[in-house]
Amino acid sequence: MSERRKTQRTRALTAGTVKVGLGRGMECTIRDVSGDGACLVFSHRRTALPDEFSLTAAPDKSCRSCVLVWQSAYRVGVRFASVC
Repeated sequence: MSERRKTQRTRALTAGTVKVGLGRGMECTIRDVSGDGACLVFSHRRTALPDEFSLTAAPDKSCRSCVLVWQSAYRVGVRFASVC
């Protein structure tokens, strides 16, 4: 499989929270990250995420608007759209 990322990702293993609209947040681990996007890992199988949502990263509480690129049962690939 060929690499399609424009920038290389680095391992992060940082706690994060995915938020969809005004709903409750879903805890995740930000597995790796680049300036363009990230791979998120969830500890439990979850329902499909919408095409756009926000991601808040601990410990600095930085927030990014994300666009869904791909998803599997426990992992999600996102592209950063903007800062929240």
